[in-house]
Amino acid sequence: MERTTLVPMPTPHRDPEARTDPRCTWRIPDDRRLPALEPFADDVRRHEPVVLRETLWDTEDRVLATEGVELLRSDAGWSVDRGHGPVAAGPDLDGDGDRDGGQPPRDPVEVFVRGRALRVVRVRDTATTLVELRGRDGRLRAEVADVRVDEGDPETTLLRSARWWALSDDGSTGAVARAAERALADAAEPAAPGSGRVGGGRAGGHGGTGAARSAPLRRGGTSKRPRRGTAAAALREVLRALRVDLVAVDPRVRADERESVHDLRKVLRRLRSVLAAYRGALDRGATEVLRAELAGVARVAGVARDAEVVRDRLLRTAARAPDGYVDAGTLDRIGAHVDRARAGAAADLRRTMRSPAWAVTLDHLDDLIERAPRGPHADDDAATFAVHRIRKERHRVGATLDGRVEGLDDLHEVRKAARRLRYALQAAGEGPDLGKRRLGFLKRLQESLGEVLDAAHATAAYRELAVAAAERGEDTFGHGVLATTEHAAVEHARSRARKLLAKV
Repeated sequence: MERTTLVPMPTPHRDPEARTDPRCTWRIPDDRRLPALEPFADDVRRHEPVVLRETLWDTEDRVLATEGVELLRSDAGWSVDRGHGPVAAGPDLDGDGDRDGGQPPRDPVEVFVRGRALRVVRVRDTATTLVELRGRDGRLRAEVADVRVDEGDPETTLLRSARWWALSDDGSTGAVARAAERALADAAEPAAPGSGRVGGGRAGGHGGTGAARSAPLRRGGTSKRPRRGTAAAALREVLRALRVDLVAVDPRVRADERESVHDLRKVLRRLRSVLAAYRGALDRGATEVLRAELAGVARVAGVARDAEVVRDRLLRTAARAPDGYVDAGTLDRIGAHVDRARAGAAADLRRTMRSPAWAVTLDHLDDLIERAPRGPHADDDAATFAVHRIRKERHRVGATLDGRVEGLDDLHEVRKAARRLRYALQAAGEGPDLGKRRLGFLKRLQESLGEVLDAAHATAAYRELAVAAAERGEDTFGHGVLATTEHAAVEHARSRARKLLAKV
């Protein structure tokens, strides 16, 4: 049976009681009429059909369909459906924008299309007829929707149709709803093979009534997959999972969503860490090229994240400073400056992610996953290879602690080594005990060292702002208080980090 999901549809009323989350749906293979529902409610109200026309946009080679993503345009505007229901999409944040909605927004799907042209590949008409079942008091007890979808390629005469009935209620499944459900089930029973009740609960996981959604297209490819249980196969699966995270966070960064830069940096670090930790499972030339490309984007993302850290710490730092030492005017001026710095750094990151270089990086990641080019240890047993590589990562952490760990650069190197070990352990799967009981400790160590470095960065930022303020002839006393407060935070965090380092 073809996979069907339901998407929100406008209704001809704005009744706040209206039920728009179907509890039950039935696939209907023909033009049969809804059963008579008048015997089950005191007041049955039938509305005229509401027709929604949508155009589905994709590339010539159907990249979005391959990824299971739909870019839709209707009278309500643009939306993107990644398999969990459509989400409204406005104009691209930094582009000139097509404010009247004629051209598709690219940022929500650019991680897939990568510069390719978009065009209409399907036209979809959804007709929804609603029937309200009300009690004697006028209260809405249940709502029945008769939904029909006709869609086809605008360049051919082929047409695909789907139809279903949907029942919504207030969740209490009272007598009216139960009677309507029995009547609908009885009327739908004589359906042809392959049709019938789609399910209970929110059909298709969306709620609402609307269009049938096609299953994702399968990727074509003739590459020979690595044998299961080998090091190459294990690394390939880890990269596939990280790619899912990367393509999910990319549109969030382009939309400048909060915490998106932080999430992007985490995905980039994980990718680079597992490629480094499991060198030899796949072709080293391919993995090192990708690591270098990811590092370039990570550096730009790091600048943006550092600016976010200073912005987000400002009020917390001021709250820890002695009362009355940082006046509101100074705080406002510093706040405006760090906001501008953050906005500028985020814009630089978005420009980087709109560049051809980022598209090439994504292509290289896809190619590495698709072809899985063999490395010298491609056929090694995955568990044995993981044990060997994680032992090397442990030695790497130890090497960073051999000398005196005093300066911030030393702490940064320890943090990077601990983080890579942690990510390598997480990527090792369910093999033999590799020391995963230490994952919690490694995370605490990483976070503790991160607090030292964040406070040190904020201290330096306030000192730089003080120099600029002094050149403008402004009072810099408040800047000094903030820098001193953050320096105290550095020493406190360093003390906690030393206790954890002593346990390594």
